[in-house]
Amino acid sequence: MGDSMRRVIGLVLLLLSVSLSAQALSWAYAFVVLDGRVYEVMDVAVLEADLGEVVGEVKTMADDMDGSYYGDASNMYPVGTTYRKVNGEAMEDVLAVEGGSGWKRAEYRHDAPFSMRDHLDKVAYAVFGIGAVLFVSTRVKKRHKN
Repeated sequence: MGDSMRRVIGLVLLLLSVSLSAQALSWAYAFVVLDGRVYEVMDVAVLEADLGEVVGEVKTMADDMDGSYYGDASNMYPVGTTYRKVNGEAMEDVLAVEGGSGWKRAEYRHDAPFSMRDHLDKVAYAVFGIGAVLFVSTRVKKRHKN
């Protein structure tokens, strides 16, 4: 295994560890994800009168082991939990999340961390591209030495 290949693998591992550490940090509170946006679920009730249309639902559970999640996920709410718009609030800022005894306010915190599962094809192309560039550049260097 050449140095260039080791460098590529090192780079990929670095990328993976960066994305995983970003995900593990977000376990400090209950959250739901909608369209790549992470919302913290607050202990604040949303009144029936303020509920708007249904805008989505929990489709996947976040992984307890490594803290990763992808798609419309949650770490506390089961798959099938509904999200609704809150009247008078932008959906990008606030959602209502179906809780055990009613609806809870969820506030936008940050965009979901880059998830490898969402972008596996792009990651594979990037790794292949980096590998190809390094392979070609090492070939070219060797030719100049002779």
